[in-house]
Amino acid sequence: MSYAALFHSIDSAKCQEFNLVLQATGFDSHLVHSGSRYYLLIDHERAEQAYQQLRLYLSENAEEEVLAKPLHPISKGFLGAYLYGLALLIVGAFSSLKLFGQNWQNQGVAHSEKIFDGEWWRTITALTLHADAAHLIGNIGFGALFGILVSQYIGSGAAWFSILIAGALGNALNAYLYQTLHLSIGASTMVFAALGILGVFALNDRYAYAQRGLRRWAPLIATLALLGFLGTTGERTDVMAHLTGYFSGCMTALVWMTVLRRMESTVPAQGVFATLSLVIVVLAWALALT
Repeated sequence: MSYAALFHSIDSAKCQEFNLVLQATGFDSHLVHSGSRYYLLIDHERAEQAYQQLRLYLSENAEEEVLAKPLHPISKGFLGAYLYGLALLIVGAFSSLKLFGQNWQNQGVAHSEKIFDGEWWRTITALTLHADAAHLIGNIGFGALFGILVSQYIGSGAAWFSILIAGALGNALNAYLYQTLHLSIGASTMVFAALGILGVFALNDRYAYAQRGLRRWAPLIATLALLGFLGTTGERTDVMAHLTGYFSGCMTALVWMTVLRRMESTVPAQGVFATLSLVIVVLAWALALT
């Protein structure tokens, strides 16, 4: 059985109260303690029903709402992460082999002047290219981690589609800000876009759990700290691309927040989002190589 975290808090009494409410209404829920927090777990197939039951309980008892949408089980994010890593490895291999007699690096690099001459696909192809194995492995590792975490909020297909689009927008914005010739490759723009999405989603959860003062901003501050630690060091680091990726991710997450507030359940059509992501990447490379 796969579980979803319906609610978590440092307040064991509140978690126990919600657990009793669910058990009294026929749900097989239970509490686990990890670190300083208590987690209320429920079978993920019944998570939405349990969430609505607790909302009803809170409304009847006129309490401040402290619930957030139930998180997807973490297993839901792994397939997308595997496919992300596989896609980067495949493009890396094709580029090394100069498949079809093409120089993939030249054809796919985010060339600022060419992007604004109409070669928009470079904002996407550049995300799949890397300078060396260390560059590739680092982006696979951090990208997979952040992608899995974003998947907990909106599902794997929607998460990777959003990360891809935010990464492409980050490359476009980076090219615009330079105004002169600038070349950029690497999935790091997309990685930091995922970090930006994650920060805004986590901040939204912080509001939902009714935190006070600076503590509610802790998730966003944490992602900014990671941006500073991971995104501003190294000889060949394109700091501006990391910043624009993070900013684009934050903006993408805000769009999702608006959409999710109008929905009564989790994001549908995960397969459609996943397929669109694949089609966009394949189309971009088809245009780049012709």
